[in-house]
Amino acid sequence: MNLQEKMSAKQDRLVAIKDELTEIKALMESDDAEDLSSEQVARIDALTEEQDAVIKSVEALEKIEQNLAKKAQPVNKAQAMNYGTSGAFPVEEKGGELLAKAATVELVAHMERKRPEQVIAERYSHDDRVKAVHGLVNKTAVLPADTTTTGWAAELVNYDVQGFMRHLEPVSVYAALRAKGLSLDFGNANSIRIPSRAANDRGMAPAFVGEGGVIPVGKMSLASQTLNRYKVAIISNFTNELLEQSTPNIEALVREAMINDTAFKLDSALLDNSGAVAGVRPAGLMNGVSATASAGSTAADIITDLKVLLNAMAASNLGAKPVIIMNSARLLGLSTITNATGSFMFRDEVRSGTLLGVPVIASANVPAASVIVVDADSFAAANAAPEFMVSDQATIVQANADGTAPTMAGDKSDYTGGGLGTAGEVKPDGGIIVTGDTAGAPTGASVTGYQALSMYQVYSTAVRMVLPTSWGLVRSGSVAALSSVGW
Repeated sequence: MNLQEKMSAKQDRLVAIKDELTEIKALMESDDAEDLSSEQVARIDALTEEQDAVIKSVEALEKIEQNLAKKAQPVNKAQAMNYGTSGAFPVEEKGGELLAKAATVELVAHMERKRPEQVIAERYSHDDRVKAVHGLVNKTAVLPADTTTTGWAAELVNYDVQGFMRHLEPVSVYAALRAKGLSLDFGNANSIRIPSRAANDRGMAPAFVGEGGVIPVGKMSLASQTLNRYKVAIISNFTNELLEQSTPNIEALVREAMINDTAFKLDSALLDNSGAVAGVRPAGLMNGVSATASAGSTAADIITDLKVLLNAMAASNLGAKPVIIMNSARLLGLSTITNATGSFMFRDEVRSGTLLGVPVIASANVPAASVIVVDADSFAAANAAPEFMVSDQATIVQANADGTAPTMAGDKSDYTGGGLGTAGEVKPDGGIIVTGDTAGAPTGASVTGYQALSMYQVYSTAVRMVLPTSWGLVRSGSVAALSSVGW
C-alpha cells in the first residue's frame, strides 16, 4: 500500500475502535447493565492501547506526507491560498471529496447529537480544509473562516466544486463540455450576462485605402446570453438504524450518489429539446435544432455524416472548438469499422479520444441513436457550491417529480387540482403541500395517493441537496445533430 492507503486504513481502524468502545459504553448505560466482566475490562484496555498506537502511527505518517508535500509543491501564491499553510492537504484526491466530507460532518453531527468540531476531530483531524470550511482553524486577530470570505476558506469550497466537476467528466456530458467551454461561478449573483459578437457579423472588416483616402468606420453587431440561476435539488430519507450501520462508509455513499445521479439529471436536461422554463430550467441544447438523418453504417456513410455535422458549423462561421457528443455504444461501433483492406479505420482515433481530429465526449447518458456536435467556444456553464441540509424533525411528502401521480411535478400547489405536469420539473410554488387526505381531488390528478411522513415518528432522517446550475449558448447555430444513427 502507498502512504495514502496506509493512512486511510489506519483511520478506518480508528473509527472501528471508537465504534466498539461506544458499543461497550452503551451496554453499560442500559437499565439492566451489570458490572464489567474481566473479559470486557481486558478488551477495553487492549482497545485503548491499540487506539494510542494507531494515533501515533497516523501522526507519523502525516509528518512524512507534510514533508513530502512541502518538497513537491511549487511555490505559488494561488496554490498556497487554496491548500492552506500547514502542508497537511493531499496534493491530489477524488473530486468532490471536500464536499462529501463537509456533508458527512453535518449528517453525523446531527445523527449523533455532537458538535461539528467533535465529528471533525474524530474523523478528519488530519484535514485542515474540513476545519476551515466549518470555521474551526484558529488564526490570530481575524474573523473565523467561512465559505464566503475571499482569501480565507472561500477558495477551499470553490476549488472542490471544480474538483467535483472534474470527477464528473468521465460519466457526465455536462461536466466534460463545461470543461471545454466557458466555466463560470455564480457566487452571490442571480444571473450572469455574457456578451458576444452576433453570428456572421463582419462589421469590423477593414478596407483597402488609397493614398489620401478616408479610412472607413466599422461597427460591430453585439449580442448577449444571460445565464439565470436555476437549481437541481433532491431530498432523500432513510432510517437512523440504516445510517448507523452504514458508517464509516457514509462518505463514499454521499460522493457516489452526488456523482452518478447529478450526472444523469444534468445530462438528460442538457441534451433534450425542451425550451427554457422561466424560474425552473435552461433550454436543452437540442431545442430548435433539426437533426439530419444518418446516411447509413458503412465507412463512407460515417464520413458523410461527420461532414454534415462539421459543415453545419462552418455555414454559421462557427466551429472554433467543435466537440462531438455520442453514446458509448456509438463509439464502440466506430472502433469496429473497417475499410476495404480490413484495417480498422477509426480505432486509433477512438483510442485517443478524437474523431477526424475533433474531441469526442462519449457517455451512456446520450440518446443511443443521436450524435451531436457543439461549438464549445459558444458554450457557457455556471455553477455554485452544493448546499446540504439535514433534519430528523421535518415532515415530508413522499412524492418525486416523475410525472406519475403522486408527483411534485403537478401543475398546482395544492391537492385539489392540476395535471401531472412535466416529469423532472417543478414550477415555482409548485408541488404537493401537506394538507391531510386527498378527498375531493379530481380523478387522475397529480396528487392521488400521496403520503406525508414525519421523520420524528419513524425515527428517520431527511437529507436535502441543492446544486445551483445553468448553461447556454452565446451564439445561435452552435449545435448540429444526426438522428437514427446505427454505426
